[in-house]
Amino acid sequence: MKKKLSNTQLIFIKNLFFTTILGGIIGILNYFFNIFVARYTTQEIFSTFSAALGLVYLVQIPATAIQSVVTKEVARNKGKDLNRYKWYSLGVFSLLGIIFSVLFFLARGTIAELANIPTETILYLAITLFFAFTSPTGKGFLLGEEKIGTVNLILLLETILRFGMGALAINMGGSMPILILANSLPAMLTTLFILPLVKFKKKDVVDEEKIKINFKELILIALAFLFLNGPFILSVPLVNPEFRAEFSAISILGRLVYFAAVITASVLFARLTNESEENSQKKSLLISLLLSISIGTVISIIFFLFKDLVVNLTVGEQYSMITPYIGGFGLSMTAFAFVYMSANYFISKGDYKYILIPFIGTVLQIASFVFRNDSLDMVMLNQMVIYGFMAITTTIYLSFKLRKIKNGGEIREEI
Repeated sequence: MKKKLSNTQLIFIKNLFFTTILGGIIGILNYFFNIFVARYTTQEIFSTFSAALGLVYLVQIPATAIQSVVTKEVARNKGKDLNRYKWYSLGVFSLLGIIFSVLFFLARGTIAELANIPTETILYLAITLFFAFTSPTGKGFLLGEEKIGTVNLILLLETILRFGMGALAINMGGSMPILILANSLPAMLTTLFILPLVKFKKKDVVDEEKIKINFKELILIALAFLFLNGPFILSVPLVNPEFRAEFSAISILGRLVYFAAVITASVLFARLTNESEENSQKKSLLISLLLSISIGTVISIIFFLFKDLVVNLTVGEQYSMITPYIGGFGLSMTAFAFVYMSANYFISKGDYKYILIPFIGTVLQIASFVFRNDSLDMVMLNQMVIYGFMAITTTIYLSFKLRKIKNGGEIREEI
């Protein structure tokens, strides 16, 4: 008889479904944010915003890496006094944020030219980069303790703030600074609120060495997420400006599928870092992957069946030419969501050999826009091939790793 799920795994499943439901609300609000920009601004503003948004995702990669490092450190040191580490990590990451945001701003001319966006928007992207270093620490501490409900409520608050800033920007005629900062300022505000409230039990005896930031692990995680997000982030800035608005409209619908399918990624990562038994990790991963693929597939089927209605109700009739693409691109985003969820498993285990797969995917993405960027048909085919390649190679790599566990387990790699 097969072993039943443990109490911990049942709680994990409840967290997955709670995050999926609340995450659905958050996703709808975030989706409306992009839809309002598409529908109630000019195609020129929307095109610039979409290109800038690609850079926003790029500069926010440090946030994902830092949150992951802090989550892993808190999970590893449960029961210890982490109050000093809380302020130490905030100070170090703030200093790094200042350094990298200043360097980013100094290179504003080159960056603006490569991304085809106005130079004046780089200042707000530099501020976003600074926030990316400082804002993720709070949620990292909460996820390390698996306070999933609290994190979800914070994300909901951030989304409401973002939506409010977006509405303000649209009322001001499409203010690009506010539209950009709406993607980072809410997270910074909630972090300033969270950190003072996160308390750890103080010990009378100082019997442990002071916890330091593992910079080697931080760099490896940052590289992993950089290359993992490369194909997703680079597409809009690199696409031919002649049909960037149309491609951006497709991307908005694709992001709906992708973000809905990976909404539970942080829940999975928190569970994996708190679970030392590899068969339990495997079970948690498979449950998460099944949920992720199911969500993406269902939304993609809706796109196939009601493509005209979906486009008209979202980005509007002015983008009716994108209807043939949205169903297939939804499935591509589902495949990419599978890649992202699997990558969280590898990162939680310290398996950074996997970086090679997203690195190749990123190189292929850049090459596809260099050599095949003359029409929307051509670009969409490129995207499906690249995401398909990443999904297939990830499946092979994941199958190999899970088989090793089944055959007796594998030792977690040391950083």
